[in-house]
Amino acid sequence: MIALLATTLPSPLTAQDSTAATPSAPADVSLPAYTPPSDPRELLKIDDTMRHFFSERISAAPGTATRLREIVDAILLPSGLNFAYDAEATLEPRETFRERRGNCVGFSLLVVAIAREFGFEATFQNVDDAAKWNKYGVIVASVLHLNVRVATDDGVYIVDLRPDLLPSLRLDVMREIRDERAFSQFYSNIGFFRLVHGDPAAALRYMILATDVDPAFGPAWTNRANMHARFGDLANARACFERSLRVRRGDYTAVVGLVDVLHRIATPEALKAAEKLERRAQAMRDRNPYYHQYLAERDREREDWLAAEKELKRAIDLKDDEPEFYVELIAVLHRLARDSEEKRIERKLERLRTRLANVSVHFGSAVPK
Repeated sequence: MIALLATTLPSPLTAQDSTAATPSAPADVSLPAYTPPSDPRELLKIDDTMRHFFSERISAAPGTATRLREIVDAILLPSGLNFAYDAEATLEPRETFRERRGNCVGFSLLVVAIAREFGFEATFQNVDDAAKWNKYGVIVASVLHLNVRVATDDGVYIVDLRPDLLPSLRLDVMREIRDERAFSQFYSNIGFFRLVHGDPAAALRYMILATDVDPAFGPAWTNRANMHARFGDLANARACFERSLRVRRGDYTAVVGLVDVLHRIATPEALKAAEKLERRAQAMRDRNPYYHQYLAERDREREDWLAAEKELKRAIDLKDDEPEFYVELIAVLHRLARDSEEKRIERKLERLRTRLANVSVHFGSAVPK
């Protein structure tokens, strides 16, 4: 599930594996061909082809951990689907099966659908500690994580597409959620990537569907609010941000978005309300590495190289796997004539690029909880 910010960083959005007013993606980016089901009841359905495929590969007794391993292997191994990670591929199970790729939402929907078909009690989980910032074109996103909890005859297992995102196996960072919450995250993701690909009208439709599916999911209201704000519908944007905060008072992304909208409304009442929220909003901005990149860009425009250096180092402290931060820091260090440090950062950037280039697209695990 993802929470998004514009490059001007007025306010953030939310999506899975991802919400703020956001600029359009480049116009030459083609729109995805996939059209998801509008009925959430379709999101866990499988077909006869899928049943046959998995039946051929599952031999262990119902309810056993061995049977669960056979399901996971049938999805992940080259002898099965050879499933590949694709951050943009938010697909329902039948399409995920055909495409043999997906993000954590699509993977989790597929696992739950198949596990339940073959006799397991399977539920969705959000991993609270796995949130991280990412950038898609000009849109900054706070990416959350979804996985699956499966009960077997010898205990509970976590099935996770991205075990590299798991901070630990502590119970306190994983929350079981209802199917409707996972469905809402599915539609939020679809809306987010429609926005990335330059179709904000479709993005808004899916963001509205996400709130319809689970009206108690605060981040979906935040995403919808940001889309209303993008279209200049400030009254609806404010109402949705406030709805999000009623559901989850600690959602700082909603606070940032609401402050931005209140400033745009600019009535005395709205400005007074914004002032009361500003400290909370700033606390959220300070945790966003791309906010510090934005501040560094302003410092560079003023040729305040020392201030820019400070902001970029803060950005790297918060997110050390974003090549842009290193490239910009190298340029700043060059301006400051700090040759030895510039060379040191260049070496770090080279190592980072090598590491990112070598990351496999194939992930996945089923580990005991």
